[in-house]
Amino acid sequence: MASHPEVYTIGRISTEFFLRGFEVIGQVHDDILGGMILMTMLGEALGNAGAPAAIGIRELARRLDIPFETVRRQVHKLVRSRACRAEDGGICLAPSFRRSTRTNAMLRKIHLEAVRMLDGLRRIRIGHYKPPGSSATSRTLSKEQAVVVAASIRLLLAALKALRGFFKGDLMSGLVFTAIRAANTKHITNTAPGANKDLLPDADRRPVSMMAISNSMRLPYETVRRHAAKLIRQGMCRRAGRDGLVVPTATLRGMTFEAGTVVQLVFDFMQELRTSGMRV
Repeated sequence: MASHPEVYTIGRISTEFFLRGFEVIGQVHDDILGGMILMTMLGEALGNAGAPAAIGIRELARRLDIPFETVRRQVHKLVRSRACRAEDGGICLAPSFRRSTRTNAMLRKIHLEAVRMLDGLRRIRIGHYKPPGSSATSRTLSKEQAVVVAASIRLLLAALKALRGFFKGDLMSGLVFTAIRAANTKHITNTAPGANKDLLPDADRRPVSMMAISNSMRLPYETVRRHAAKLIRQGMCRRAGRDGLVVPTATLRGMTFEAGTVVQLVFDFMQELRTSGMRV
């Protein structure tokens, strides 16, 4: 997929979706792993019309590709916080968490960002999805919205898994890198995503400050500073004077495998929507 003619355009459009989605996952719980576990169960619940079945800890560990003991400890925290409850065979979401106004708002945010991504892809002739007209806000997701959100959750979790692999297990560095990369090209992504099929030259990349990344990702400034410093040492990004940080074109040019993986993830997501009966 790295040879796809729109590989870099798809990357710019989808990176914005991933970043906004990662922000939502980070807001679900005060720990990113806790957010990933809760999102896994939310995705399962959206695809189950009846009462969602309990998911075993071993199955969660398999899906997230995270050690069993790490997941087990986090699950116990979630049960103590009453976001989940233990049942025979595993755990499931607490009804109060699943039906809360906050959870509903987060799911709607994911739907909104997925629709924006699909519309951006349509504008570069990737797919045919047209955003639905505005309608009155409902307390619950429509059937089609639930399909989009469930598929989006699976896409986001798959992207987090891939990101962790790209950065040798250091997910936080991967998240900071993604935030810098997206901010550098946001002015193009939001206005003319298909204007340049190649990687943008460094002169067209707008630096972003560590404080802006901290605010955008809702991460402590010191966490962002520490991981940004690591990325600079590794040559993954560089300082642009006093203006902030930039991921240079040369770095992205060397990430052909990663670029191809992102394209495949996006195409798999679109195929899942088509299989459900949507015109995408």
